[in-house]
Amino acid sequence: MLAQAGATPGLVACLVSEASKKRPADRVVEACCFLLEAALTDLRIAGNGGDTAAREGLAEAFRAVETAVTASSLAPSVLMQIARVFAQAGLDPGPALQDATISSIEAGLSHDPTPPARGELAGHLAPLAEALGQDPFAVHAELAATGAAFPSEHRAAMAAELATSTIPAVRDAALGFLLDADPAPGFAVLEVLVAQARRNPVPSLLVERLISLRPWLPPARQAKLDATIRGLRTNTAAPVPAPRIEVTRLLASLCDGAGAQSLFALLKIGRRFALASVLIKVDVGVADAWVRDDMLKREADGIIAEITGATEAVTVPISFVQARLADALAINLSQRTLPPFGLLQVTEALGLGLLQPAAISPMALAAQLLAGLPPDQTGLDAASAAHADAADWRELFETVGSWFEAGEAVEALLRPIPSRSKRIEAVLTRHLPGRRLFWAERCAWMAATLQGSAADDGEEWLNFALVARDLASGEPLSDVALFDVIAEATVDAFAASTPRRRQAGRRDR
Repeated sequence: MLAQAGATPGLVACLVSEASKKRPADRVVEACCFLLEAALTDLRIAGNGGDTAAREGLAEAFRAVETAVTASSLAPSVLMQIARVFAQAGLDPGPALQDATISSIEAGLSHDPTPPARGELAGHLAPLAEALGQDPFAVHAELAATGAAFPSEHRAAMAAELATSTIPAVRDAALGFLLDADPAPGFAVLEVLVAQARRNPVPSLLVERLISLRPWLPPARQAKLDATIRGLRTNTAAPVPAPRIEVTRLLASLCDGAGAQSLFALLKIGRRFALASVLIKVDVGVADAWVRDDMLKREADGIIAEITGATEAVTVPISFVQARLADALAINLSQRTLPPFGLLQVTEALGLGLLQPAAISPMALAAQLLAGLPPDQTGLDAASAAHADAADWRELFETVGSWFEAGEAVEALLRPIPSRSKRIEAVLTRHLPGRRLFWAERCAWMAATLQGSAADDGEEWLNFALVARDLASGEPLSDVALFDVIAEATVDAFAASTPRRRQAGRRDR
């Protein structure tokens, strides 16, 4: 509500005002941070979906924070809280906040020039690791959010010190910095690991994790990692048996209009259960990944029921999960957006082994799905019937209701056109022809998701695959019923968002 009302800069002002007091109320500061994180998350998601007003609101929030931290003398703890808010909302806090944090810390050190002893940070993290169940992935998530307040050289120093820890969860948490957007923290960790290997045997699990992370890194970073792995293998301890994990159920949500899809796995570990989740986005690749463990069966079943009801999730085989993740990792590499450290936790839990990035085009995926079917199911008549059937997909699948175009290009196209019919015609003739490959990919992964699912009684997966094949071919198509549906939904979504943009404009004036 605050994000949609344009109140995010006011939240920043409230936070800074309270934090600047001689005796600030910690609960008020924490409440402002909580609300600010939620508002920023909402704006980021809406902005990614093409909402121009949300993107403008996000820019206003960044400007408000930059102005506040440069004009106010805030305590380092408050600045780190603000940076943490941005990190947990999936946003880069920016250099202004990082510089302000360092300046504030250095100003505080000038009153106490005694430098902290080496290893002090790692020692302080023992209670954190204990509180997080000695889970290196949870520890890294906490440290990465805190480290967002600092520039590259300070994060590198922090990562290096974590790698020296004798606490396995803290030491392994340092591996997550290999997936930092900046290579410096990860390189610092590798140097420490090599130095330690000269003195003590390296746990075999640590080396295995480095090997698993290697394919996800850009080629320039792989060379450094290769040298480290060779050095560690000369002094690696014997393998330790891993706990037995049983994968009891695999689910995938249907692909939404923005190209996002979620994968879920229900796992049994001893007598307890765990839930693994991965979020894939078309312009990012693997965007989020986590495992929540230590659940009772009743709790796990309740979460699975909630997931299937909210996302139209369907049961999928492990081969689908492997192919989907491999393709997503290829997107990560092409977009230069490294996957989250939590993906390693998911692949370990599922027993996927070495997961290599491997892109698959919509045409190749459709051909793979259609291979071996008789001509009467893949020929021209079948394809024509599939295109006609596409007009009913919104009634069959609620997720297809989110299949529309948005963004600045669409807004610029539709804004000057007054009538709905003319707008639909403009989307059909001037915008969607250049988006065939995008929608071919949506249809291809929908087909792959639904294939073999009990939820697809009418074998709609085949229709999705045929439409995907035709869209990806590039051949002229006389009538694309799917594009008629998308064009109408695009115009309706634009019209529905217009009052919001006008309201935002009145606020600005």
